[in-house]
Amino acid sequence: MQKAAPCRGLGRLVLSAAQLMITKCNLPWPGFRKKTCSMGGNRFSSAGWLLRHVRKSDMALLLCCAFALGCSLLAGWIGDAQPLVAPTVTMRQWPVLFLPLFLWLAWVIFLMIRRKYEKPLKVVWRLLRRDPLWLIRAMLILAVMSVAAPAYSIFKLQIPHIIPFYADDAIIRIEAALFGQDPWRLTHAVFGMRGTVVLDRLYIVWFPVSAFLVTWSIMTRDRVFQARAIATILFVWFVLGNFVALALSSCGPVYYEHFYGDDRFAPLMDTLRAYHAQANIKAVAVSDWLISDEAQGKLGTGISAMPSVHVGMTFVTWLLVQSRIGWKNPMSAILAVYVALIWIASVHLAWHYWLDGLVSIVGAALFWKATGYFLQPERKVRATALGESEPHAPEIPDGSMAVEAGRTA
Repeated sequence: MQKAAPCRGLGRLVLSAAQLMITKCNLPWPGFRKKTCSMGGNRFSSAGWLLRHVRKSDMALLLCCAFALGCSLLAGWIGDAQPLVAPTVTMRQWPVLFLPLFLWLAWVIFLMIRRKYEKPLKVVWRLLRRDPLWLIRAMLILAVMSVAAPAYSIFKLQIPHIIPFYADDAIIRIEAALFGQDPWRLTHAVFGMRGTVVLDRLYIVWFPVSAFLVTWSIMTRDRVFQARAIATILFVWFVLGNFVALALSSCGPVYYEHFYGDDRFAPLMDTLRAYHAQANIKAVAVSDWLISDEAQGKLGTGISAMPSVHVGMTFVTWLLVQSRIGWKNPMSAILAVYVALIWIASVHLAWHYWLDGLVSIVGAALFWKATGYFLQPERKVRATALGESEPHAPEIPDGSMAVEAGRTA
């Protein structure tokens, strides 16, 4: 006879202990009694209520929020700024703050119109009733990330003041040993002015792609997926983008001459400026803006090359998509090509060294894998305890499946 998996046995043991404690203590909280209760058409026992509302994914999200707020406090202390205070928001900026909620509502309404559903408000209400804590959880995460997001730039601005740029020369030597020359010479031998324009525009598309990534992570109804996504985004922002960047303080090819007084990358910058005179290369204009506004502390400013948050966030987008639809899906292949092009563009446009993207990709991949080892067993244990047949499927689906569930509930 095959032995039960340890996690399964542990889950049953915890369930039995919880049921015994709740029954013996006769706790007054509704739903914690031995009797069953109903929510969204599904009947479950007190143990099921416990499994549905107290899990490792919830604890992981709380840890993520605490970590983000802690980084905000640290950045405020380092940058002599007021921490944990959201930026001043004007009437025109309020829609941007609630963009994730608006995008979710727009997506649900679009699906309902496409499928010609009647009573759309009733469908939305049923979706909310199926997981009453979902909207509260999403808005809490949105508030924490909105308050903590400026900490990334505040900390980034202080990097050269804490540890002056020093790692560029070592990175340049390693890349020269690997490629036999600076990698940008290889990319410019392949991409001419038109190719540079394409890479430049693709690099700008990263901003709406990142907005989609954050929106999806906040508004998803799958708690395990949400916890992994939020944790990985914060890891790329603060661990890679701030702490590793501080340890490997570097400015990148675009500012190498400015900070080191060495014209090694002058040919690269001369080529980009020549293209800019003909085709308006956005990277050149943005690099001039960053160096001129370095001391103003605006959101999105700050100079740091190693590792590349640009490449890291794009790679996280691919990780999330392929975890949902599989790496063999055409959309996963398209995103993989986009990640490769962003990596190439970061070198081609003088923003980063080749190793900057490699460190980000390896770091994000390892952390994503670690979150899977920690959180994925939760889905299997809960499915076994609750008698579900598809433990790897989202508990409450997103997209069209969620709309269909709301219509038929």
